[in-house]
Amino acid sequence: MLITFCRRAASDSHEDFIQVGSLRLLPLSVHETEPEEVVVRDIMSRPVITVKESDTAADVAKLMAKHNIGCVLVSGKKGETVGIVTERDIVQRIAAKNLLPSKVTVADSMSKPVITIQSKATVTEAAKLMNHQKVRRLAVIEDGRLSGVLTMKDILEVTPAIIDLASEKTRVGVARPRPSRSNLSGYCDECEMWSDSLVQKDGIFLCQDCAKELGSAEEES
Repeated sequence: MLITFCRRAASDSHEDFIQVGSLRLLPLSVHETEPEEVVVRDIMSRPVITVKESDTAADVAKLMAKHNIGCVLVSGKKGETVGIVTERDIVQRIAAKNLLPSKVTVADSMSKPVITIQSKATVTEAAKLMNHQKVRRLAVIEDGRLSGVLTMKDILEVTPAIIDLASEKTRVGVARPRPSRSNLSGYCDECEMWSDSLVQKDGIFLCQDCAKELGSAEEES
C-alpha cells in the first residue's frame, strides 16, 4: 500500500509554496512511498522565506502577515543561515517588553542556532529531534544547501494518515515483517509532545501521562 503526498495550493495555509517577490507558485509534485518511510522532503515547505540581520522586526512581521507563515530564517552576510525569527520571538522579545518593532533589528530578536535536519531523514526522526531540542521548526538541508522548513504542524497533519495506512496494512496482512513492538509512536493529541508509547482512547491518541490524567479526571467525575 502506498501513501501519496501532494503540495497544496498557495492559498491553503502557512505551508504555502510561494516564491518571494514574483509570487510564483511551484508546480505540484507527487511522491509515493511506504507509510513507515515518509521522509522530510515529502512534507517540508519550500522555498524558504528569509530576511537579513539588518532588517527590522516590523519587516519580519509584515512578511509573516503577507505570506501567512509563522517564521522566517535569517541569512548572514555570506548567505549562510544564522538564525530564525518566530512569532514567539516577536511576542516575548518585543511585544512583551513594549519595544517598537521598527526599532528592533532581526539580529536582536532572532533565535540561534538553527536546528537542521537532512531532507532524507524520516518524519519519525524529525519528530524526535524536535522533541529533544524543544523546538517546533527545523531547517531542512539537501546537498549542503537550505532547501525547506519542516514544522510540527506539517508532521501533525500527516500523522493520522500514516497511522491509518499502517493499521490498514496490518489488518489485511500486507505489512512487511518488522520487529515486534507493542508501542505506537507519534504526537499526543492532548499535549502535542512526542511519545514512543501512545494509547488510543475515544478516537484520539494520548501519551501515557495524558492518558492517566484523563482517566483520573473521569473517575473523579
